[in-house]
Order: sequence, then C-alpha cells, then structure tokens
Amino acid sequence: MRGYIHLLASAALAALLAGCSATGHNFDPGKLSTLTPGKTTLEEASRALTAPPDKYYKQTDGTFLALWSFKITFVPDGFYSRKEALLQFGPDGRLLRLVDSTNILLEPWERQKLLGPAPPPEDNPEPAPPAPPPEEQTISIPVPSAPPEPVRKSGAAKS
Repeated sequence: MRGYIHLLASAALAALLAGCSATGHNFDPGKLSTLTPGKTTLEEASRALTAPPDKYYKQTDGTFLALWSFKITFVPDGFYSRKEALLQFGPDGRLLRLVDSTNILLEPWERQKLLGPAPPPEDNPEPAPPAPPPEEQTISIPVPSAPPEPVRKSGAAKS
C-alpha cells in the first residue's frame, strides 16, 4: 500500500512539472512557397497555411500586415518552439510580399519570390555633388602640470 501511494505521488508530481502550453494557431510554413505576390488573397493564404492569422496590423497607406504565429512550450520555459510569418496584403486583399519570418526555412528562390519585385530605381538625372572633405584642425590637449613638491618645516620638535 505504501508503494502505491509513493507511486501515485510521484506520478502527480511528474504531471505537475511536465506542463505544456501552446499559443497561436499552428500553421504549415512549408506552404509559404505556394503563395504568389499579386495573386494570392488573404483567404487563399489562410487556406494554404491551414490556419487564420493571429493578428492584423492596418497601415496608413491602406495595406495591412497579417501575422501567423505559433509557440509551444514544454516544461514552462525549459524547451519551446516558435514560428512566425508576417505577410503584407494590399488594399485589394492580395498578397504584396513576405515582410518577415522566424524559424521558417525557405529556399533562396522561395524567399526572393515572396519578397516581391525590387522597387523601381529613383529617377535622379543629376548625381549628388560629392561631400566636401573635412577641414583639418589642430587640437591641443592640456596636460596637467607636475604636482608641487611638499614643503618641509624646519626646526626641532619639542618633546
């Protein structure tokens, strides 16, 4: 009987210490490469990633950011896994680009495709004038003078 209580107490302690928690929606990061900037809608992205975004961030230019995030912790803060994908969608609801990702492996060509096209170069017919060279200046650093020698008193000390 004593062994049974000891075993039960050990099992209860193990269950208490082996806590597990998850936040966000678990999504499939391998499906990011199936998304196409300019074509994929938010609904299609949610279907492809098998989860809705966790957060939306509206931008002042009419676009919005959608964050897919999932974190799971085994034994509180002892071992955890986290993955995130932040995608920008245009005012029409179509994917513009991948803004950021955390712990998601993408091939270079996949990442480049999701980053979207490079911004067009700025039209600047005149090159900027070169910056003038810095002026030379003489800097003088004051050096402390030697400390004065201690003054000795002359005369005999009275005993």
